[in-house]
Amino acid sequence: MREELLAYLWKTQKFSRSSLKTSDGKKLVVVKSGQENSGAGPDFFHAHIQIDGTLWVGNVELYLRASDWFAHKHEQDTNYDNVILHVVWEDDMPVYDAGQQPMPTLRLSDYAPKNLIDKYTRWLAQKQQWILCEDEFHKVPEIVLHQFWERLYTERLMEKTALYKSWLAASHNNWEAVFFIALAKGFGLKQNGMAFAQMALSIPWKSVLQCSRVSEIEALFFGQTNILCQEATAAYFKELCNTYSYMKHKYKLKSIEERVQFFRLRPPNFPTIRLAQLSWLIHQQPRLFTKILAAATLDQWYALLDAKTSPFWETHYNFNTPSKRRVHQLTTSFKQLLLLNTIFPFLFHYYAYIGSNKKEQVLDWVRQLSPEKNSVTTKFSKLGCAISDALESQAALQLKTTYCAAFRCLNCAVGHQLLNL
Repeated sequence: MREELLAYLWKTQKFSRSSLKTSDGKKLVVVKSGQENSGAGPDFFHAHIQIDGTLWVGNVELYLRASDWFAHKHEQDTNYDNVILHVVWEDDMPVYDAGQQPMPTLRLSDYAPKNLIDKYTRWLAQKQQWILCEDEFHKVPEIVLHQFWERLYTERLMEKTALYKSWLAASHNNWEAVFFIALAKGFGLKQNGMAFAQMALSIPWKSVLQCSRVSEIEALFFGQTNILCQEATAAYFKELCNTYSYMKHKYKLKSIEERVQFFRLRPPNFPTIRLAQLSWLIHQQPRLFTKILAAATLDQWYALLDAKTSPFWETHYNFNTPSKRRVHQLTTSFKQLLLLNTIFPFLFHYYAYIGSNKKEQVLDWVRQLSPEKNSVTTKFSKLGCAISDALESQAALQLKTTYCAAFRCLNCAVGHQLLNL
């Protein structure tokens, strides 16, 4: 037995309910099973439980073994004072409430259908596969998947935008400043995203707006990420060092502790090139978020993201070694990454914050982007699941990482369909 199955049984009430009794023999009737709690505290809130004719309203706590109540020190936690029923699989010891009265306990193993338990046990035994349901995934009706994709993508959006709340609070709801932080994170990609975000957080937004030359912005970005803490003889390097030294003193800046990564990155994705492109974009479009809000088509957003680098970086990937001349213009594929991972999530959060229905339109915009190609989307395609746009490719990533990898089949629309519990 697994705890998630115990929670599923209680939530769905898929057990024999006609003659329930507590472990001490009192008649028990579940009037309302309660509202599932995904945060700290009891597992279900606001349950209505009738015990020997008396109706109790309060919380329900679930555990595989009754003794887990003490293992988690709930007897010392006031959050559990209003627990009216302890639902367990094994009633291995008596449990008492805060008033040292016996806790009403329901041993669910006495009432759960054995065929359901056996079916779920066999399902979990397939763990050697890429996902548990890979042999049956093709049986899921398209309409089930279509509805589930949007739920999964919305979950992924909420995860991506969780950081924005703290950034907004720190900036006193300066949306342009927070968009700059989010954009910096997007330019850093997976390897350097958080380092770039920390860099942006460490620089007052007004100091960026006061820069009159792109080299001043580069000096800020390279200096705050410690890229200037090296030895180089290039004249441009010395210029940036002198500029940064002045700005660091003027704005009382402290560089970030996290180091940017070059390892295993292709030269066009080096942090030097991405920071130079970000500097150019911010210099050309200092009020970029306002223009992003005004745009309404992919072509308009792509045009706003046109950026390259200052001339020095056309012949360098780092400060010490010249390279063949190349204009590092933002590619269409990189712009799509920015739209998918930064701009659309940011717009969704902004519209949700101001209470605009346009947040639903963000999903339509994402569906206009072509699907991502990676190992996860490729594997789902081989299982008979056609990934037709970027919303579905993002949803597929969410499904694999958040549900399949964690064996959360009981919370998954696909798992529900195939298990038919």
